[in-house]
Amino acid sequence: MTRVFVEAAFGSTLADTVETFVPWTDITQHVDIQSRAISITRGAESQLSQTQAGTLAMTLSNDGRFTPENVASPYYPHVIDGVPVRVGIATYTKNLVRVPSFGDAPDGSVTGWDWEQAEVVIVGGPTQHGTTAARVTWNTGEAGAYFETTVYGLTVGARYTASAYVNVPAGDVAVQLRAGGTTSAASAVNDAYTRLTVTFTATDVVMPVQVIPSTAPGAGDYVVVDAVQVEEGSSATAFDPDGARLHWRFFGLINQWPVQWEGLYATSTVTATDLFAVLSRAEEQMRPMLVQEALRFSPAALWPLDEPSGTTAGDEAGPGTAGTLARTQAGSGGTLEFGASSAPLGMSAAVLYTPASASAGRFLRGSTGPVFQDATTVEQWMVEAWFSTTTAGRNILALSSPDGASVMILYLASGTGYLTVETRHGGSPTTTTVGSTSLADGAWHHVVYSSATQELYIDGVGAGSWGGIHLVSDLATITVGASHLGGNIWAGSISTVALYGGLFLMPSLIAEHYEAGSTGFAGETADARVDRITSYLGIPTFPEGVFSTGIAEQAALGSTALDHLREVETTEGGVLAADRSDAAVRLWGRSVRYNPTPTLSVEWADLEPGTVVAYDLQRVVNSVVVTRPGGATQRLVNAASRSVRGPIGRTVDTLATSDLTTADIGHWILERYAAPRTELRALTVDAYTLGLTAYRQWLDADIGTPLTVTGMPAQAPAPSMGVTIEGYTETISENRHQLECHTSPTVTATVWVLGDPVYSVLGSTTRLAY
Repeated sequence: MTRVFVEAAFGSTLADTVETFVPWTDITQHVDIQSRAISITRGAESQLSQTQAGTLAMTLSNDGRFTPENVASPYYPHVIDGVPVRVGIATYTKNLVRVPSFGDAPDGSVTGWDWEQAEVVIVGGPTQHGTTAARVTWNTGEAGAYFETTVYGLTVGARYTASAYVNVPAGDVAVQLRAGGTTSAASAVNDAYTRLTVTFTATDVVMPVQVIPSTAPGAGDYVVVDAVQVEEGSSATAFDPDGARLHWRFFGLINQWPVQWEGLYATSTVTATDLFAVLSRAEEQMRPMLVQEALRFSPAALWPLDEPSGTTAGDEAGPGTAGTLARTQAGSGGTLEFGASSAPLGMSAAVLYTPASASAGRFLRGSTGPVFQDATTVEQWMVEAWFSTTTAGRNILALSSPDGASVMILYLASGTGYLTVETRHGGSPTTTTVGSTSLADGAWHHVVYSSATQELYIDGVGAGSWGGIHLVSDLATITVGASHLGGNIWAGSISTVALYGGLFLMPSLIAEHYEAGSTGFAGETADARVDRITSYLGIPTFPEGVFSTGIAEQAALGSTALDHLREVETTEGGVLAADRSDAAVRLWGRSVRYNPTPTLSVEWADLEPGTVVAYDLQRVVNSVVVTRPGGATQRLVNAASRSVRGPIGRTVDTLATSDLTTADIGHWILERYAAPRTELRALTVDAYTLGLTAYRQWLDADIGTPLTVTGMPAQAPAPSMGVTIEGYTETISENRHQLECHTSPTVTATVWVLGDPVYSVLGSTTRLAY
């Protein structure tokens, strides 16, 4: 049996769905799948085109609850754009519990189950079914404890019976089973399994089932749970270990809530787009990696100092509590020029200080903001900056309290150019010199001070910690390029100054901040780069495959996140798409497609009419120009194909780190597409009619899934054809689930495996993979 369910997270944001529990609201009963269908698109049209943003369209019956700005709506005021929505299908034979028995669950992890005020482990006994069970140890005296699974696919108004086998040791607190607002009697048997049952009426399509302590538990009280079942009807029948399966079809954000009427009957045909919409919004171009790395950790203030001109430096941290840094004059003469200096990698420019003397010139000064000032009084804090100079004895920056009694100054010692920290907190200053290398060498350097460990980091490496540094506090003012009194004015350049309140960064993360401005993470693999870029938006990445190709630096960024992710996708030769179950991005590496084994098959007779076997020049490429940053532009040609068909070209811009890799990318394209192939480019199937086993296989299929079409007609080039799904449009209605799949020939992904009887046939399957 199958059930479609739809949930919306009213009152939640994209950040909530990633980082915290989302209170999903079941809206399935309002979705019209009888006279109208749910429509979902996903993926690409072919292996040579890019995946597009996935879309969802569905019609809701609207009694006013889905009308924006309707104060009578139970979801008011959260019927707005950007509401997270997800669509799934639950399939089952009898038992609607996803993990009814724990034989396959790894120790300490129970998929589909959650708990509160308890600790859960998988144990080898005693068991009711299989070889393992879940032992739930309650927190002492805690109210509200539970061990819970969420059941999907219920029918509103139908009667169900939940049951669970529990084993409570003698002397431990009894337990109960709770479902649909109804609670069973407490367990009355100890040191042996007993079955708890409760019958309830479903009020939602999605509902929880819980095992709970009957009273406040004592120290060490626990229960062993096994063989859990939810089934239709008013009584419990024999336990069925074949639990339900969830098949997520879409996750995205709602774009619109229109209201339309047919007579007095109101509906809302809503649309939603997956996370590609977030990644591609052009309103916010990405700042350089150096800035983005800082923004990941919510600084209290961040001054990139890359303004092309002007007299003030803007704070880009976001809260806006610190404000700008203003150009300030000490003595007479000297200049401070925005946009006049080179900068760390990826930054367009930096501030250039040219003082008349150590005591005469211009510097920047401003408020640290209340967030940072308060943090320096009661919490740990951090400060970081980039600098370049050939003049020792000058100040990089200073932080000071309103009365000037508490001060910290970072500077390069006179004569040696060694990094030095001076602190004072209501008394005489303490000076600590760090390291034994002159930083007045004209190169860009990165410095971080962490109050939590009283440690300084130079160019991403810890330089040690010192107990003699005063714990300064109430730091309200920052002076960049001079002391708090305006002395020892900097001669050189300064870039990207950041303040962090209540934060301690691990040394590895500090090292990454330095790497952002020095190498731009050149050489990291595609999965690491995609994860880095999406992390700037608070979105995780799920990679799949083996990633070995280094990616060139993208330190400047400057376009949308999706644009930069596309550059990585092209270089890797993989496929990028939004995840269809969570607020995440999925990256399939090219290795996933090498020599694929079909995971499902379909008879030609089961395909909907209209399937076409194509043979044409649509996907032919016999001349390719491949480029990389700072490297050669290479043109590669398949002469045999070109002589027959004429030039059919393509240009591919990559982030390859070597000319050899660039050439490999070009050769791989020509190997696959220099000549036309007989192709099944599309197929349509009503998967719902194929039986539960096949239907589950189709629901599990996604972008990149290989399949075989068998029983081809006599006029076809072969009795069967292997294809890979590139994208699809699905329409879900009552007792019907049609999938229109865009496909590509699986054979284009075959690669040479030395000595293999299939993939080592000379001149046939000896294609070298990129």
